[in-house]
Amino acid sequence: MTKVALCACPNYEAGNVASAVERAVALCGGMETFVRPGQRVLLKPNMLSAAPLAQRVTTDPAVVRAVGKLVLKAGGQVVIGDSPAIDKVSRISRVTGMKDVAAELGADLIEFCRPSLAKTPDGSIYHALELEETALAADVVINLPKLKTHCMMLLTMGVKNLFGMVVGPRKSQWHMHAGADRIMFADLLLDICRTVKPALTILDGVWGMQGRGPNNGTPCHLGFLGASCDPLAMDLALAPLLGAHPASFPLYSAAVRRGLVRSDGSDTQMVGDDPNGLIPQNFQLPVLESAMLVPRFMSGPMRKHLTSRPVQDPGLCRDCGKCAAVCPPGSLRFEEPRHAVIDHLTCIRCYCCQEVCPANAIHFKTGALVGIVERLRAIMPH
Repeated sequence: MTKVALCACPNYEAGNVASAVERAVALCGGMETFVRPGQRVLLKPNMLSAAPLAQRVTTDPAVVRAVGKLVLKAGGQVVIGDSPAIDKVSRISRVTGMKDVAAELGADLIEFCRPSLAKTPDGSIYHALELEETALAADVVINLPKLKTHCMMLLTMGVKNLFGMVVGPRKSQWHMHAGADRIMFADLLLDICRTVKPALTILDGVWGMQGRGPNNGTPCHLGFLGASCDPLAMDLALAPLLGAHPASFPLYSAAVRRGLVRSDGSDTQMVGDDPNGLIPQNFQLPVLESAMLVPRFMSGPMRKHLTSRPVQDPGLCRDCGKCAAVCPPGSLRFEEPRHAVIDHLTCIRCYCCQEVCPANAIHFKTGALVGIVERLRAIMPH
């Protein structure tokens, strides 16, 4: 049975974080269970963008510091790395303080830029994946996600954080290939997770993000750290506690269909602090809907009309062009400064534009389908 540890941590004060990390890891077996002397250990935080820490976009460096110190104590050599979707690691690390933490730990701080072809385990959907060579060559991978909502996948925690193992522009290629179908994209995430096989996942849930995450949501104090040797088990155990019905969580649907977990959660044991005293009851999840829910006999244009679509607020736009650069099908372009033109018929609703916009200038016009979903939620008993 897989253990999922929850440990209270009220803030990012160094002593509190160190104590909570040490306790959470101990509940999973202790760092010596995962790291042996001389091993090269990759710490993979969420380093999405160069946002101030107060916006709660990235894994807090206090968590990385505490985990890194435990790795050093066990005799491991620390490397910190990611492939951010928005900014460069060098800039993100300066803004967030991750550069100082890396120096304190004597760790290399790298941006993933070396894709290497890796064979996936038996039972995978994809036979091989191009992933970061550093991760594939590391003796141990420790996954350090940030707890946030995600407009495409509902939540981003342990499994989704490993999408950062996909290097640079290949992220857009995968969004184009699998991003129009949430279950297909969840299958990709599961295959990445099973290929990288992180030895330990420690979730930064001291402060998280709710609403329209993962970059433009609202900071939310949660006050805990999570840990497990299985990121999928951790994600599926925490999702209901955050108010996510299993059927609305694409990762759950894909994992159950593939027989990777039991639908009743009986293969997972929660340990540590009582979640009822930690996790707020009013955590705000985004409403998900997909063109896949619209009957297939309807025409493509009609299916697109029924689903929510991205719209731009020119008044907030900084004219940085990141939304156009990241759009997998090239559906978004600028014909004049600060004014985006979006082709909603070719748009695949992957929400990449909203994710990377540093000014929160991309919103969504509610489609008829999500309107129906919201009305049903309002009248159904809670």
